[in-house]
Amino acid sequence: MTAKAATVAGGKVDAGTIAAPFRAEVREKVEALKAKGIEAPLLVGLLANTDPAARKYAEWTGKACRADGLRYELRTIDDPIDVEAALTAANDDPNVHGIIVYYPIFGQVESFSGASQDDYLRDTVSFKCDVEGLCHTYRTNLYRNVRFLDYPANTKKCVLPCTALSCVKILEQCPNCYDKSKPVGKHMEGQVVTVINRSEIVGRPLAAMLANDGADVYSVDINSIYLFRGGRLHKCEGETPESCVRKSSVVVTGVPTKAYRLPTEWIQPDTTVVNVASFKNVDEESLWKVPGVTYVPMVGKVTVAMLERNLVRLYENFHHPDVRLKAVGDEEEAEGGTEVGKITTIPWYGSALQIYTAAAVTALLALTVTRSK
Repeated sequence: MTAKAATVAGGKVDAGTIAAPFRAEVREKVEALKAKGIEAPLLVGLLANTDPAARKYAEWTGKACRADGLRYELRTIDDPIDVEAALTAANDDPNVHGIIVYYPIFGQVESFSGASQDDYLRDTVSFKCDVEGLCHTYRTNLYRNVRFLDYPANTKKCVLPCTALSCVKILEQCPNCYDKSKPVGKHMEGQVVTVINRSEIVGRPLAAMLANDGADVYSVDINSIYLFRGGRLHKCEGETPESCVRKSSVVVTGVPTKAYRLPTEWIQPDTTVVNVASFKNVDEESLWKVPGVTYVPMVGKVTVAMLERNLVRLYENFHHPDVRLKAVGDEEEAEGGTEVGKITTIPWYGSALQIYTAAAVTALLALTVTRSK
């Protein structure tokens, strides 16, 4: 089943309405597994900080997963230095199907590997369990616009970062943003988007995803502006946040500070504005003075739905009993035999050594017979 999205008509958009069909699809898939006697996928959350937003997100995640039939286990870690060991243990546990680490843990503290310790932890999550889609495998594929893990079969779709993906799913249902009559990769062709945030969690992957769908995306950060276009990054000279917003039909704000406000006089009529920050980056009263504006004040409910969707995708790609059985069979077949249950099938000729021995003995016998004549 494919989720039938709820198209919105503009004005103020309730993220819950957009999340609902995706969560319904997850529930249906979980019920189908249980009908076959298969346990629901298990998501493990690792929490090693006292950040209220991270703890709240962990609570939302657990509540949503349990409501939709998924299993969720929160593992609280007292000392951040122990997170890597806990993460490795979860990676190696065949009963764990998805992992989410609640950041920040170390912030921008340097690690032995050279990147920040939080970045290092993101890359430590196995791609088979990464529900956030932030590990090296998925980031690399996103920025190269590679949409499947198993080219050319193309049966295993990549996982995409949850918050960025939630923005895409919201924009797909907002008026005049996505045109699904166009080919894949051109659904946003002709659109100009400004994303005010270039974090590795939200802003950068979102800019890449929208550019991969055909949009020209201005990525605005504290001290620079870049244009994401056609798989390339272009440094913008002479552009300002105001000039970018004024030419945009979609504006996404993700500034993680209470003090920031997007000047609403920059926003043009019929613009779609999406706030992904935990703080309100837009003054609503001023915003509604802009004719035809569509406003999404928060994306959290869709983000959680995308998290659940990613968990189910990982389960179908790597953890379903049928997939695991096939993987074991493929490995053993590559080694010269296939074991299914207790039945072992080997090639009819045995091994290469047996063929060589038989050929040599046959040649010696033939030579002996010839000489005896």
